[in-house]
Amino acid sequence: MIEKIIEKNAHKYSAANYLLYLLSKRDYSEKEVRTKLKSKEYDSEEIELAIEKAKEHKWLSDERFCSAFLRYRAQQGIGPRRLKQELKMKGIADYLITQTLEEAEYEEIIDFFALAERVFEKKRPKVWDIKAKQKMYRFMISRGFYQDHFSHLMEMDYNDEEDFYE
Repeated sequence: MIEKIIEKNAHKYSAANYLLYLLSKRDYSEKEVRTKLKSKEYDSEEIELAIEKAKEHKWLSDERFCSAFLRYRAQQGIGPRRLKQELKMKGIADYLITQTLEEAEYEEIIDFFALAERVFEKKRPKVWDIKAKQKMYRFMISRGFYQDHFSHLMEMDYNDEEDFYE
């Protein structure tokens, strides 16, 4: 029984080394790192020391993670509502999410209106009737866009365009 406990607590690498290994692959939020280290059964004191060291050396930063995550997911066609939800699940503070989203929009890093238009046009069906409008509305909401981002696109009559190009 004692041998099992010793084996369980004996790690090949320290928590700090494992943390560096994780951060060398991609950015993580503090909550994600903490969860990963706990899953590897590191001691809570060792976890705290590793996280403090990483923060001190600026290897671990929730601000950097938040902005990188926003850019990455926005490129995939995800709207602000869903981005907020995903970042909350990753342990990012509400004030930091709001601040980063506002900065991204202000500095025109992310234009959610243009993004919504791109996503809408890519998914829009050829036949534009009431069922198609309902389906597109649900799709855009599920992607995390606010109605303001795509409501002007819903009002257009796309069936007239086909006659125009013929």
